[in-house]
Amino acid sequence: MITTIRSTNQFRISSSALLLAAIIGAWSQNSTAQTYAPWLRQIGITNTIESAAAWGKGQLLGVVDTGINVTHPQFAPGQVSASLSSCAAVTFRCANGVADDNGHGTAVASIAAGYRPSQFANVSAGGYTTVAGNFIGVAPAANIVAEKVLAASGSGYSTDVANGIRKAADAGAGVINVSITYGNDSATVSAINYAASKGAFIVWAGGNSAQNLLSNQNTVGLTQAAIQRLVFAGSVNSANVASSFTNKPGSGNLVSTTNSRTTYAGRWVMAPGEAIIAPSTTYGNSAYMLWSGTSMAAPVVSGSLMLLQNAWPILKTRGTTADLLIATSTDLGSKGVDSTYGNGLVNLQKAFTPVGALTVTTAQGTSLDVNALTGSLISSGALGSMSSIRSKLANYTAFDSYTRNFTVNLSGLIQSPTNKASLNPLPSNAFSAPKVLKFQNGELAVSLTATTDPTANLGRFDYRADLETSPSVGYTLFTNSAASVTGLGYGASSAYPFAKAMFNDELIARQMQDFDNASINNIAQNGYQMSYGMQFNPEIRFAAHYSATPTDTPLQRMNAPAMQIKVGASYRVNQRLTAGLTYSNMEESASLLGAGNTGNSLLSFGHNRSNVAGLSLAYRVGLNSSVLFNGEMAQTETGEGNTGSLFGATSNVRAQAFGVTFIQQNLWTDKDQLLASIRQPLRVSSGRVAIVSADVDANGEPVYQKQWASLVPDGREIDFSLSYVRPTGKTSSLAMQAMYQRDALNIAGNNATQFGMLWKTAF
Repeated sequence: MITTIRSTNQFRISSSALLLAAIIGAWSQNSTAQTYAPWLRQIGITNTIESAAAWGKGQLLGVVDTGINVTHPQFAPGQVSASLSSCAAVTFRCANGVADDNGHGTAVASIAAGYRPSQFANVSAGGYTTVAGNFIGVAPAANIVAEKVLAASGSGYSTDVANGIRKAADAGAGVINVSITYGNDSATVSAINYAASKGAFIVWAGGNSAQNLLSNQNTVGLTQAAIQRLVFAGSVNSANVASSFTNKPGSGNLVSTTNSRTTYAGRWVMAPGEAIIAPSTTYGNSAYMLWSGTSMAAPVVSGSLMLLQNAWPILKTRGTTADLLIATSTDLGSKGVDSTYGNGLVNLQKAFTPVGALTVTTAQGTSLDVNALTGSLISSGALGSMSSIRSKLANYTAFDSYTRNFTVNLSGLIQSPTNKASLNPLPSNAFSAPKVLKFQNGELAVSLTATTDPTANLGRFDYRADLETSPSVGYTLFTNSAASVTGLGYGASSAYPFAKAMFNDELIARQMQDFDNASINNIAQNGYQMSYGMQFNPEIRFAAHYSATPTDTPLQRMNAPAMQIKVGASYRVNQRLTAGLTYSNMEESASLLGAGNTGNSLLSFGHNRSNVAGLSLAYRVGLNSSVLFNGEMAQTETGEGNTGSLFGATSNVRAQAFGVTFIQQNLWTDKDQLLASIRQPLRVSSGRVAIVSADVDANGEPVYQKQWASLVPDGREIDFSLSYVRPTGKTSSLAMQAMYQRDALNIAGNNATQFGMLWKTAF
């Protein structure tokens, strides 16, 4: 059926107002201010939004209308494609080609994508004030193709319009604006289906008859894909009230080819459509006037769609641009979708923010809501602040429910071992020996506490009280007459028991405890421990050891159980020099060199196995003094990864620690102790982790890849410590200490000088 139709540029303001608003302006080459006309600000346009969408650059708008004056100064040179534009009319001949004989098409194109900013100072009308430099086009960098389907009188037939829609789709238009009265005839329906099959969105002016669309008649024959890509535009004034002339969606339906129904109201949005400044080419190329009608609201919607899918091509790829614009509209009138305002006013500020949960994808391919994450990765001193990983997580890509990419900062999911070196506990009685009970055939050494000892971890510079895993219960060591040492314990450090089993030397054992507090051996602690050492011959001793973190205590916060098996041998070279070699294997089920996660963490290193070789050289300076050198090298082999983490893989990791300790006892009084040490605590020297990260391809589809980040800390910790402990009674002692830490916890610039005094007594 051929139906006569007319454009919707019916002005609903007085003729005097129109005459008052006819303005002649001069082009200014120096107008560069990025500000926007008030009707654009009304729908939430900001410079941030325009910039994110590159002002629509690369988008192609099809304007099915009265044609466009291609050389009009409102458009940048070449912005309106002369080669793609055409006369699409089939019922009449275009005497002037695509040139606009009416002015309506040029005005519509300007509102959607006019490049030239306003040249006028303080134009006030319809509740708006437009100043010089205001952009008056929604997507000013978009390209335009004109399909002329209406004659100079503004009239034509549905077959003309249908052909224009098809030609715009064939030209590659991503959005097609039809500011013409809508009809539900077969030619129009077929053209909409065709354009939708080409990936185009169609924006149709709602009409200016102040009645329900098509008097509530249904439209049949549209595909579901076409309905998803179709939007109707109604008009509001500057106060967001429906214009007196605007049609309403009413109660009609779009009935798909599968007989599903979508109300007109469900595909209806409102946009400013009164007193909009646009060219009036019938008065010359320098003339502008105020236009009103749903014809003006439609290009505002069309420009908005172009901005959205230019920022996120995935919206066009998946055909969801219109759905997003509709879903993020500001509700007007009756709550929810209604028969007057449809979904409400276009709101680009809301449309440019995430909709639904922002999710990231783990190595296993599982999507996780970033706002639902409750856990953290707590670094260890060996890895420092993990600055390389932090830098990559600081600008991480997440996706909303429309698969749009947004940048989120996940670096806060990593916690450093401590914030400042000045908060680290001071060294104190960490080097005091256990109580020793002598027997005829040996001795029994006991170190037990009924409750957690607040000084038990003093001197451990990687210690965090908030991550305490168990009370310090202690250990017992039995040494028989054959110099075999057997140790059992729970909840305490195993450094002293193993050193005693390996060397059977009191001073060396105390020195080893100082070093082990900064070595890899400090990781698998505070659970069950067993040590055994035996004298093979007068010069050689062998020792074996087992220790683990507790797994059944309510105080445990880090999900990082570890287990260590260690063997060693010592060789007494002469009366003064003793050498020791150790080898250990440590299993970490959910951590890497002590860096573990808490709670529902997105960052986990998974299962890792470390092989550690250690060397010790002890030189007995005198009966009560000794110098000890310790060094260890660890290689961590990555095992089964944590597929629920963003860490997709970890390379082999190497780490070292070394230290030199001098101890002197009975210096000024019986059982006093002076200890001085220089040490580099455990530090990763090589290793990388692959972070599963996302990008988008040209179509906006997520593309996942692995970005490798170094695990080497940005600092190198060196500790200089001096401690003096002397008894003040049978059950009390006084400790004085000083320490300087450079790059504490291997965090560059985290330096501290510490002095302290501690008096300790037992009751």
